[in-house]
Amino acid sequence: MKKITVLLCVLMACVCAVAAPSKGPSRSNVYNSLPSGYQQLPPTSIYYNISQRFAAGPGNQYGVSILGKIGNQYYSSTFEHEDEPSILNWWNPTPKPGAGFIAALQVNNGTPTYVNALNGTNVGDVRMTTRLEPQGDVAARVIYTVTNNGSTPVTINAGVWADIMIGTNDEAPLEMLTTSTNATYGIKMKASTNPNSPLLCVLFGEHVTGVTPVDDYWFGFYSSNWHANEIVGEYSSTVYNAPREEGGTVNYPASNSQYYMQENGGPDNVGYDSGLGFCWKERPIEPGESIELAYLISVGEIDFEEPDPEPEPGQDLFTYDVEAYNFDGWNDLTVAHPAHVWGYYEHPYGQEGFIEYRVDANNREWTGEWTRIETPLVSGQTFELPFDMFFNPDVADIHKLELRFNDGLDNIREMDGLQWEDVRSFGLTVSPEVQAYDGTPKLFTVTVGGVIDYIVGEDGEYTYPGTYSQSIWGDYDMETIGIATVEFMVDKGQPQITVEYDTPVKYDGNAHGATVTVVAGDAEPVVTYQDIINEIVLTEDPVNVGEYLIIVNLPETDLYYGITDASFGPIVIYADPTSINEVVVGNDNGAWYTIDGRRVAAPTERGIYIHNGKKYFVK
Repeated sequence: MKKITVLLCVLMACVCAVAAPSKGPSRSNVYNSLPSGYQQLPPTSIYYNISQRFAAGPGNQYGVSILGKIGNQYYSSTFEHEDEPSILNWWNPTPKPGAGFIAALQVNNGTPTYVNALNGTNVGDVRMTTRLEPQGDVAARVIYTVTNNGSTPVTINAGVWADIMIGTNDEAPLEMLTTSTNATYGIKMKASTNPNSPLLCVLFGEHVTGVTPVDDYWFGFYSSNWHANEIVGEYSSTVYNAPREEGGTVNYPASNSQYYMQENGGPDNVGYDSGLGFCWKERPIEPGESIELAYLISVGEIDFEEPDPEPEPGQDLFTYDVEAYNFDGWNDLTVAHPAHVWGYYEHPYGQEGFIEYRVDANNREWTGEWTRIETPLVSGQTFELPFDMFFNPDVADIHKLELRFNDGLDNIREMDGLQWEDVRSFGLTVSPEVQAYDGTPKLFTVTVGGVIDYIVGEDGEYTYPGTYSQSIWGDYDMETIGIATVEFMVDKGQPQITVEYDTPVKYDGNAHGATVTVVAGDAEPVVTYQDIINEIVLTEDPVNVGEYLIIVNLPETDLYYGITDASFGPIVIYADPTSINEVVVGNDNGAWYTIDGRRVAAPTERGIYIHNGKKYFVK
């Protein structure tokens, strides 16, 4: 079993190049009036409440007010009245906080209605209420609960409009927060280009924990889309004149419509009095049931900080292990290989996370890009996520599983993965490459990379002639994978024969042939005789006086190679020496033979010789 254990400290934090807040009680608070000494709060803080608002359009509506502090600068969810102290003078104990996030509700395509965030609003049998929850130290979650108290199903549209500002800058530029696939998950506003300036994030898109993804959104000049019917989704770029609390209106030119959906201050970065909105459409609610619609507001931009190599006690931890299963088909790269990653995950804002993986990344055309394990990591819970790996079946030196953590907003952290060396990348040899059949089992030695030896054939499967191949697979515990193939051969054997015959023999009218026996083989020999004197071939054992070569042929079989025209002998049959001068035994082409059948160049000793078919006695 392959197992790697690591410990990572992953902090999802609002990063504005300021010191992180110290540990202690949450600094998110609900307030009814701003506390005295507010200027002495910790460097990064968030406060929120529900208060009455009078500004452009909606009039005296109860909405959600978000106020906070970053460093020595403050931010607000809405523009403050001109007769109130500067936003930098919040130590005044009796300011009038504004309320920037105004909601509206529409039921069954009826008339849209503003929602009282303090006391709730009824539209027929449907009621919409508002509550606020702290989300870590520097973020707040706004939750609208919509309940169908009637007896029939309903379909609702709901939305939010906000006049927002950062610090003293009511024209702070807006920018979309998008994933790598250009999906918008929120909008951020920064007071200035100074890296330490306050930054406000409104998160309403997919993959943000605690957020109900919206169906539409807008941003631009604040005096757009503040009517109830527009808040629930009938968006336009039109800029309206804004009523004033003390009477009359603030007149804005129609040219401000050019700022609709324009990031970073609009054309030429001139800046504009900014606002935004988003909505949920066509949400069904059954009788007696409720749904929640929620978004998140934070101080600063949610992003990763670098992992702390020595986390303090109580710091949020993300621990994991990864394991690939050793199964019967492990070395077959063409099939799925099961694996899983498991551990514990906790996020300071409760943000969900995802694990993504890829295999053999150098062969992108085969494996594709990162694959997300769809089951999310839930903050504060353990997880176990199974998945299947598919390797590149082509030869590769290293097969690699890569893992990474994604917070759903494309903030990425690499994780330790696994890798295996392909056995085909080793040099493979087999020795000996060929052995001859002899009826006994053959053993071959396969050497992998000059190090690992496999002895094959011990069970006798390589006894008989044939060309064989052996699959050599990676040893899983040795971190190898894949299958390599070597070939070797058991060749046909060479038959062994014995030839037995008598020579010379005295002519007696009987046949005198050879006895051929096959010692190792499974074929019958074919024996013929070459009459040397008469140059004829006999298929029967010779009878007459003469000299005969023994010719043996053995056909090839499944186990043995054949023998072709192997000669032995000769067999010599001689006549009675008492008829020396007259006996003619045939033409011997001028050769001299002794009476016992030995051929000589010429007679050199006393005795009987045969020459040109006649017998001669040499004294």
